[in-house]
Amino acid sequence: MNMRNLSITLLLSAAIASPGAAQDLTGTWEISTQGGRGGPQTSTLVLAQDGETLTGTMTFSLSGRGGGGSGPQELAVSNGTVDGNSFNFTVTLSFQGNSFDLSYSGTVDGNEMSGTRGGPRGGGQPFTGEKQG
Repeated sequence: MNMRNLSITLLLSAAIASPGAAQDLTGTWEISTQGGRGGPQTSTLVLAQDGETLTGTMTFSLSGRGGGGSGPQELAVSNGTVDGNSFNFTVTLSFQGNSFDLSYSGTVDGNEMSGTRGGPRGGGQPFTGEKQG
């Protein structure tokens, strides 16, 4: 009877400890998003994860986007959360005197992530990411 109880306890502990196989998003990611004007956009995302909280920066370039662009911007990651293999965060983009939020949500599987980027016009654009190094 003791061995049976021990086996049940071990199985339950394993199930509770890995509900969604929590992933660590810490590191540098190359993010690709299909741009609103046709061409792909590539950004560099540097994340630090502390428990369920994400912080970091995203280097985002507007150069070549119909009205001139302002070159690369380093944007702070805000409101970043992680739950199992799901994540969410926001960056605030400033362009020609205007600011707007881009919200990212998705999932991560090892060294790959995918999801949707939402902007001020609603809808969403798919993105993919690959961990560097």
